[in-house]
Amino acid sequence: MVKIFHASDNEPVKRAGYSAQYIADVVFREPAETAGFILVRIPAGGRTKAHYHSNLEEVFIAMNPMKLGVATEIFEMEEGDVALVEPGEEHWFEAPSTHDVTVVAVKIPNLKDDKVTK
Repeated sequence: MVKIFHASDNEPVKRAGYSAQYIADVVFREPAETAGFILVRIPAGGRTKAHYHSNLEEVFIAMNPMKLGVATEIFEMEEGDVALVEPGEEHWFEAPSTHDVTVVAVKIPNLKDDKVTK
């Protein structure tokens, strides 16, 4: 089941010359030896095609406000929010009409041919 971690639920902590904001404590289903990091860009008003992965978990980090659809649920994601999507969970992203969206996607493990679309 998808898990959403909102950055706004945690306060930044000031450090020497920077601040740090702890967002998520995640336990993965299985140990992984590899991970793939993908920078996804969606133009204003755009939406990705719904898809799922048979074997890998994905972590998404929203770099700006966007929508994440998982199965029949829609989540409003803000900057810094983290989503953990399990294998078999169909998902998509949508950018608002006002701005492009950037998402960091992390595939665990890094299986490059695991994407399934309908």
